Amino acid sequence: MDCIYQCEQITCHDNHYYIELYERGKGFWNQGDDAYYYNPYWQFVDMPLPWYLRLLGWTCESNCDYQCQRVITEERRKHEEEIYQFHGKWPFLRVCGIQELMSVLMSMGNLIVTYKFGFKKIYAIVRDKRQPALLRKQYYHIMVVIIVTMLAWTASTIFHTRDYPVTEHLDYYLAGATILSTFHALGSRLFSMYKRKNKLYRWSFSILCLSAYTYHVQRLYRDWSYTYNMRANLTLGICQNLFYCMIVFKLYSKYYSLEQETKQINQNHLKYVDFKRIILPSFYTASAKLYTLYPLMLCMIVVLGSMLEIFDFPPIFHDLVDAHSLWHLVTIIPPYMGWYDWLVWDISENVWPDIVEEEELQKKKNE
Repeated sequence: MDCIYQCEQITCHDNHYYIELYERGKGFWNQGDDAYYYNPYWQFVDMPLPWYLRLLGWTCESNCDYQCQRVITEERRKHEEEIYQFHGKWPFLRVCGIQELMSVLMSMGNLIVTYKFGFKKIYAIVRDKRQPALLRKQYYHIMVVIIVTMLAWTASTIFHTRDYPVTEHLDYYLAGATILSTFHALGSRLFSMYKRKNKLYRWSFSILCLSAYTYHVQRLYRDWSYTYNMRANLTLGICQNLFYCMIVFKLYSKYYSLEQETKQINQNHLKYVDFKRIILPSFYTASAKLYTLYPLMLCMIVVLGSMLEIFDFPPIFHDLVDAHSLWHLVTIIPPYMGWYDWLVWDISENVWPDIVEEEELQKKKNE
């Protein structure tokens, strides 16, 4: 606070009288609670600010706040003292006005990978008129999740570039929307809500998820609680992983039984796999039965990566890299390493045959 006051007096208000008072009688500055400490060795950037800082909304006051975070952090390092957070954030090195450069780059990386390997792939399938309309409809859940995810990574990029209340709120709202939309898609898949007979359950589940998200946004809007937000997202995240495990168990059991009956190895997954973008290809591509286990590998990577958020540490590498940016780096792995390839395989080879079978039974009943 002393540093910020000194910076604002000198650079924002051009108050040389403030320094003259200190030079005339230093005892004045030690009287009362309203007195501020003056350090002649603290150096601050002169006004006006460079154009790129003004472009990102930096003002003289916010620039003083940033400069003093750097000043105090360097002083604490010289005295081998603990590094503190300011306003709940680590004192990162600002680059061209960007507050958290590595988190911005990692968020953009997630956005690019999701667009390239998720959106383009699924959008091409949805737009392919040669495919049955009912089959293309099964990809709508994934398309919604992808679009929400891309919006979330866009908001994350903006928030880490410049931290404002509005950018922070958008980041949190869209992060919650990503988790809930994924939860909805997985629940619909696990409980076979794509079937005609489960239409009522499908609508009920969708309304329930939408209502939960509406409550979540209103709850945060009325009372911005980091603890509540963390608990809500953690709860849904645990449910997601349980859904993944149950879907995998269901598919593994199916292909295991099929192999026992036919005495043949099913390899219907090979045309969906990109061998350049899959972990342990020799294992997971050996059979469809083993390929069903692939989401567990990706989930394990994400869960282990989330430990970075729990075991946080001050930024390293010139105050550019922190645990949160490394967490964003980990989240690039699933979409790049074939998560959407696995989803396409699942819908084409597992969901679609169920729908066809149900439609054929319905036709026989109608006849």
